[in-house]
Amino acid sequence: MKVYLYLNPLQLDVLRHARLHLSEVSDLLDPYQNNARMIQRQAIRVSEADFQKELERQFNALPPQLKGLMTWEMFQLEAQKKRPKIEQQMKKGREVKPAILPNPEAYQDLAMARFSKRPDNPLLWERWADQHRGLVLELDTTYPGFNSKKQVLRPMAYGQARPQADHPMKPFPALFHRPAEYAQEEEIRLIRPLDEAKSSKPLTNGKLIHFYNFPPRAILSVTLGVNVSEDTREQISRILNYDIKYKPGRPLRETLLDPDTFKLHIRGTL
Repeated sequence: MKVYLYLNPLQLDVLRHARLHLSEVSDLLDPYQNNARMIQRQAIRVSEADFQKELERQFNALPPQLKGLMTWEMFQLEAQKKRPKIEQQMKKGREVKPAILPNPEAYQDLAMARFSKRPDNPLLWERWADQHRGLVLELDTTYPGFNSKKQVLRPMAYGQARPQADHPMKPFPALFHRPAEYAQEEEIRLIRPLDEAKSSKPLTNGKLIHFYNFPPRAILSVTLGVNVSEDTREQISRILNYDIKYKPGRPLRETLLDPDTFKLHIRGTL
């Protein structure tokens, strides 16, 4: 599978040292993933119209021999005496099975990285590549040595229903489902155990970033953002041309704007 990793100019060491940056899953602030405060389901109420509808259903379901002995008015009078019991049965029939969400404690020893399905997504260039000033790495995840035996690499599923603990997608269904509004990201998520990290580094916010090495030849190409600085362009060109682990080099590309539509074009550099 080919994936695309959007980077900002301060993350050139991913290219320079051939190592991925993964964040601890428990450090992320996704409230759906962490099962943040949830609204309480409203109590089930039975309106007069609902009650009368249920009585009509029960009356119409009576065997013919009983219908001949009882009028609709008589049935209503008898049913009123049993109203609490009938309403309780109606509420029980409407009860929704309590949600059992995945336990976020299972994520304590995991780290993750975000990839995408394509390199020309303007949303991601702005969000993850410093407003088009960064770069995108094209990676071949099938290259020998890229994968870990314990990793999970999977496209995200988008929708409105939250996954339950018994969801058939195993393991960690909550880590691979997001609201439908995020579908434009076309994310492919990588999950790996923290204990497989080769090293770690503290960030200014006190959290850790974890490094996972990958084979340099897993990089298929490097694409520059349309707003890339000359300094960033020069650093990337120097790495690809002079670093021995990338010999005989990797294709260097750049993004260009379409004159008529909000589309990015990727072209090879001279």
